[in-house]
Amino acid sequence: MYTFAVVALLGLAVLGVTSLLQELVPGLVRFRRFVTLAVAVGAAVAMDYSLFAGFKVGLREAWMGPLFTGLIVGSLATAWQALLGWLGWSEPATTDVDRPRRARLAA
Repeated sequence: MYTFAVVALLGLAVLGVTSLLQELVPGLVRFRRFVTLAVAVGAAVAMDYSLFAGFKVGLREAWMGPLFTGLIVGSLATAWQALLGWLGWSEPATTDVDRPRRARLAA
């Protein structure tokens, strides 16, 4: 149970780091998903943390654990972004800043 909590909170931390990188380098908005996955995989590999080892699941090679854990953390970071966006957290910047937004019309 603690293993999943660590992975979920690591996803939240990756979301924060990715948002910070997006603020510092506005050109990364176009590659947000890739940057999120890259930061997540980098964090899992740097920590040598494996979700599969925590649940005692055997993998063919040892390097697969941190890699796949990083992909899961990156996916959870995207899920955190969707959940926090639904709760009213600021929406991510879009790449179409040149186009004016149309007003929403009620049907």
